[in-house]
Amino acid sequence: MFLIRHAVAGVRNNLDPSDDRRPLDHIGMDQALAIAAGWTCDDVEAIYSSPSLRCVQTVEPLAERLGLTVELAPELFEGAATSRSIEYVRSFTGRSVVLCSHGDVIPDVLRNLQVGGSRLDGRGCAKGSIWQLDNSTDRIESGVYTPEPAGAGTNAPHSA
Repeated sequence: MFLIRHAVAGVRNNLDPSDDRRPLDHIGMDQALAIAAGWTCDDVEAIYSSPSLRCVQTVEPLAERLGLTVELAPELFEGAATSRSIEYVRSFTGRSVVLCSHGDVIPDVLRNLQVGGSRLDGRGCAKGSIWQLDNSTDRIESGVYTPEPAGAGTNAPHSA
C-alpha cells in the first residue's frame, strides 16, 4: 500500500471556502509527473484520492500510466475524522493500492499505526512524499518513507 501526500499546490488562503479546488502549481505538477515516471510497482490494483483537486492531480499521471482511474475517497479528505481515515486505510490490508491524502490525515494515520505496533522507517510527510506500507498480512506491519521527488525516478517505490 502506498500513502502519498499531495504535491505542492501554492499558498493556502484560509479565508477561501473553496480551498479544496486549489490546483497543483508548476512545482506540484512536476512532482506528480516525477512520481509517475519513477514508479516501478506495476501491480497496483486501484488508486484512491481525497476529493481535493490537488490530491486528484497528484495521482492522475500515475493512474494514467497504470491504466487506472482515480476513485474519490472522502475518508482521505483534509479534516476527516481520524478514526474514519484509519479504518479506511486498514480496510486495504492485503491489497496493492495507492491512497493520496493531506498533511493532517497522513501523520494521524501513521501515529495510530505506530501505537498499534507497526514499525515505521523514516519520518516525514513532505508534499509529494510516499509512505510504502507493508500490508501483506492481516495488519500493516511496517512502512518506509520516501521524501518528495526531486526529479523523475527519485521517488520510486519498488515491488516487494
